Amino acid sequence: MIGRAGVRATGTDRSQDGNGDREAARTWKERALDDFRRWLDELEEIPPAAEGELPSCDLHDLFSELTALRQEVRLQNREQSRAGRELANAAARYDAIDRTTRRRDEELDALERRVSRAAEDRCLLSVLDLRDALVRGREAARRLRKAGKKAGKTAGKTAGKKAGKAAGKKRGRKRALARKPFRRLQPAIAGVVDGYELALRRCDRTLARYGVQGVPAVGLRFDARTMHAVEARRVADREDGVVVDEFVSGFVRDGQVLRLAEVAVNRVQGAE
Repeated sequence: MIGRAGVRATGTDRSQDGNGDREAARTWKERALDDFRRWLDELEEIPPAAEGELPSCDLHDLFSELTALRQEVRLQNREQSRAGRELANAAARYDAIDRTTRRRDEELDALERRVSRAAEDRCLLSVLDLRDALVRGREAARRLRKAGKKAGKTAGKTAGKKAGKAAGKKRGRKRALARKPFRRLQPAIAGVVDGYELALRRCDRTLARYGVQGVPAVGLRFDARTMHAVEARRVADREDGVVVDEFVSGFVRDGQVLRLAEVAVNRVQGAE
């Protein structure tokens, strides 16, 4: 009897526990439903769906669209590559044109300098011809002045001899009268010489402004780079190949020969 009572009591306890679990599960479900209701209440209103059924997603169409998109991307990549190559070719052509233009500009600048140099050289050669004329005029005036002085002395001596045994004072007066015309000419001749020298100095300053310098020749050995031999002479006290006279002066400009000097060169008899 005791065993059955105990079993019955145990079954009662189990039934009470089962009721408690069911109550707890019901309470949890109610809380979950309450939370879901609150969540639905908090949601914004969703606009009604458009009339008709939603389009269905077809995998065939999806893959077709992806294939078309990939093909379009390939075409765009090809166009982009072609545009890149054309741009690179255009840049290369531009560089080539730029190099050609620079080279042509340099050539034109060099041509301009050569033409300008040639024109200046022609003008400077004309200045050198003028300088030669001035030199010849100056030398002629110097010879005339020297000859005038010599003629004055000769005339004075001749007048003194003609005076013979006349008084010394009278003889001196005659000499002075004989020299007087030549003395009058001396200042004029000296002025002519000074004028030639002034013109030569101005001419030399003009030549120096353009880098023109004279080439020394007399007393130096013959140099074919700056001299032109127009005559051969035999001077005993000079070495063979030495310039003994200069007919036309030579000039250089910035290290380049502008005009050769025309000279006479000593040639010793029997020299090779």
